[in-house]
Amino acid sequence: MPQSIYSELQAFLADGGSVAVATIVHTAGSVPREIGAKMLIRADGRTAGTIGGGCGEAEVMRAALDVIQQGGAALVRVDLTNEVALESDGICGGTLDVLVEAWPPAGEEPAQWSARLDALIAAAHSGRDVALLSPLPPALGRHVLLYADGDASGELPGGVAAAAVERLASRRSGLVRPAGIEGPAWFVEVQRARPTLLIAGGGHIAVPLAQMAALLDFRVVVLDDRPSFANQARFPMADQVICGLFEPTLRQFPIDGDTYVVIITRGHQHDVECLLAVLDTPAAYIGMIGSRRRVRGVFELLERERGIEPARLRRVRSPIGLAIGAVTPAEIAVSILAEVVAVYRREPKGLADV
Repeated sequence: MPQSIYSELQAFLADGGSVAVATIVHTAGSVPREIGAKMLIRADGRTAGTIGGGCGEAEVMRAALDVIQQGGAALVRVDLTNEVALESDGICGGTLDVLVEAWPPAGEEPAQWSARLDALIAAAHSGRDVALLSPLPPALGRHVLLYADGDASGELPGGVAAAAVERLASRRSGLVRPAGIEGPAWFVEVQRARPTLLIAGGGHIAVPLAQMAALLDFRVVVLDDRPSFANQARFPMADQVICGLFEPTLRQFPIDGDTYVVIITRGHQHDVECLLAVLDTPAAYIGMIGSRRRVRGVFELLERERGIEPARLRRVRSPIGLAIGAVTPAEIAVSILAEVVAVYRREPKGLADV
């Protein structure tokens, strides 16, 4: 969820001086980070974010210092195949193409790049996907914002806009090229709207779960029907805390395809209420806590008394979380959030290849 890196970039620039922004634009083979991963490098050596660490990152940092001095941008090929050795810490064997750009960008007025950063940061909270398009060197490092409806902040070569809109619709960052004309490739960096973790139940597991989700840049919403549990003092990290009855509140909540619902209430009846409210929503994830026996009882009750077909219940992740042997509230929160991230990253088994 790279929107937070733009907040850090904004803070760096507010301190004065130039910053180099390194972004992975293409990968081949086994690599430590995904396309779109970013790192910020300042002239004094301070950094934020990572593109994977190791010798490859050190190579990019050297290029970043050159870019800061000279301005413009550079494309760095990082070959990790030589790092695969018994005496090496490297575990990857692929290649990375990393776009390294100086910020403020050459040829852009402060008002331009400042407005662009504001828009990227705001997109995370607006629920609207956006893409940042950057031409690869040796082209001038100008940037264009593109929205799903095709609205753009600048002109794009023929074919680039249409291909970028397709990437934005599929939420896949990557390279696109002009159609039928000579010109540089453009990197389309898709910025997804900030996902929402909706926690139904403010008990002992909800606190570490909300803390960890906030760390991962989820929009955290906590719901409980008890004022002593549903309050900002208990959940200072949450974006929203709602005190209200479970079922009517969930039915009114704007659940969409970027909402991840975690049901961790204090009682069997509340679980049923929550499940009924969210079962047919477009939520990306629905998980419900409980032992296998408790879960089976809830499902059987819904099938018998509410006439809910078993097929509709198969989307519910329950017992919730990955099976890591979790016991403490914090450990259970880790297992839940690991499963949520696995769904968010489209890794069904919850294990990403490296």
